[in-house]
Amino acid sequence: MIVNMITIDEILEQISDARWHNIDKIKQSIFLPSDKLNEVLCFLESQEFIDKEIEKIRITSHGKKFLALKR
Repeated sequence: MIVNMITIDEILEQISDARWHNIDKIKQSIFLPSDKLNEVLCFLESQEFIDKEIEKIRITSHGKKFLALKR
């Protein structure tokens, strides 16, 4: 999977408030094909950067720490 780190940062920035976010809204702003976005979300979930439920995601404390390092 080849994904720009900016894409990962954009997703984490969008959900940085730790609330649940609808994946469809993320799709509208990220401009990735659905299958690629799903791969990215699966990667973020496997790295424990996000929690994922049906059609919703939220950032985890681990994801917040990663995002803070990028700033």
